[in-house]
Amino acid sequence: MILAIDLGSTSFKAAVFDSRLREVGGGGHRLLHRFGAGGQVELDVAVVETALRGALASARVATHDIQAIAITSQAQTFTVLDERGRAKGPFFSWQDRRSTAACEELKQKLPEFGEHTSFGNLGPSHQLSQIRHLQPGAKMRPIALPSYVLMLLTGETVTDNNMAAMSGLYSLPLKGWWPEALRGCGLREQQMSKVIPIGEVAAQTASAASRFGLKAGIPVVLAGNDQTAGGYAARLDTKESLLITLGTAQVAYACCRRMPPPRVGTIRGPYPGGRFYRMAADSCGGNVVNWAETVLAGCHDDAGFFREAQAAPAGSHGLVFDAALASGQGDWANLGLHHTRADLARSILEGLSRRMAELVKRLDLDLKGREVLAAGGGSLQPLWRKIVSDALGAKLVRTKANPLLGAARMAKEHV
Repeated sequence: MILAIDLGSTSFKAAVFDSRLREVGGGGHRLLHRFGAGGQVELDVAVVETALRGALASARVATHDIQAIAITSQAQTFTVLDERGRAKGPFFSWQDRRSTAACEELKQKLPEFGEHTSFGNLGPSHQLSQIRHLQPGAKMRPIALPSYVLMLLTGETVTDNNMAAMSGLYSLPLKGWWPEALRGCGLREQQMSKVIPIGEVAAQTASAASRFGLKAGIPVVLAGNDQTAGGYAARLDTKESLLITLGTAQVAYACCRRMPPPRVGTIRGPYPGGRFYRMAADSCGGNVVNWAETVLAGCHDDAGFFREAQAAPAGSHGLVFDAALASGQGDWANLGLHHTRADLARSILEGLSRRMAELVKRLDLDLKGREVLAAGGGSLQPLWRKIVSDALGAKLVRTKANPLLGAARMAKEHV
């Protein structure tokens, strides 16, 4: 049996898969973040460990003979270890926005940021900016969330190159920790985790894993970020496909044979098997639909919202909607007294679909003759799929891009 763990932003999930990668048990545990002034978003260490234990218990791992473990995760969330290997404080979420000033300083110090890292441009949510803001000191060790969980199970501090490249501290062309970025944060290479290729075994469980219901000696595979694990579940490495996710956020993701060049607004990095990925993401997605369901009469749930949207014609009688979650704003253009609730609902889907088309455009993909796979909760809605298909000029094929399955597949192939 293979145990897969997904350290998500809202919950930790775990699932057990058999030798044919069929899920035989699974469950999750929600996370409770601490929000505070100035953009603070943190996770207490106790919350992380409780959520991990809860997810494993709900997956009933103790009742299975686990032969391999794979971990995939949200990126950016991290904590700092002291010289004894204990967490010195809470985990800082990728949603935390207190490092804006540090980010601006680093932009001046690291003009070649995009050439080295996964991101085309530096942002306040990146580990690099947050660590600069914290200034942890020469005796402290920053550690990403999946590496911390690995440490709980094995006692080792290891990360994979997929996650390392997303920290802003690792250089893709140098294939190692980036000296200039480390100096910008007051760090040395000795303080950083060991880096291995994504999908490979990082360590084996130690006796301490028993408190999570696991025996010692189980190999643990690091499966990178959750989007990559989802792409591996959809087998993007075996087909020339584009994967789009219509979830809380929208994502366009593709696997490629060579490292893509850096570009503002895109993300790139290592993919299992010596390949690479390129991705573009948008914070607007199903969250905007959820908002609409709270403010549009008769659209109090998905069924009501999509029923209304279906009643409006393509183009929503000229009504155009766009949202900008970064500034907390959104608006309808050309709004008139003749527009109906149905027009309002459909214009939201059309606006989100235009944004998806822009994400795909950033990836420089020719969709002619290319299969476009669609995953996420929004892909279950025929109307949303149809509007996105029209915006892309390509047929959509529903797929399951489950990060847990992708992580389990990596473990099966590398253990």
